[in-house]
Amino acid sequence: MAYNTDDLREQSLKAITEHNLIFIGDIFAYVGFSKRAFYDHKLQECNAIKSELDKNRVNMKIEMRKKWYDSDNATLQIGLMKLIANDEEAHRLNGTKREVKHDTTDKEINIKIHR
Repeated sequence: MAYNTDDLREQSLKAITEHNLIFIGDIFAYVGFSKRAFYDHKLQECNAIKSELDKNRVNMKIEMRKKWYDSDNATLQIGLMKLIANDEEAHRLNGTKREVKHDTTDKEINIKIHR
């Protein structure tokens, strides 16, 4: 069956918008054409499709961060803090920062563990 590229693009964009999709692979559950037709028409390179998927992804991230900020759940708040923290703060939350210094003159190794 021969498809019109513009029709496939429009169907894809409609599915992305209506169902708030963020992955190309999800499009095929909502359109009447195959994955092969999508790729044969090189729609994975279509900037409009990429842009809509990215827009949905960014909007979801913003909504999630807002929910985490408004939540009283400590786990969500720590998760948000890890996202917004600078490197030192994030390592202190994780208890992971290790500083290794080498003194080549004395062949001495100094290790600091921040907790």
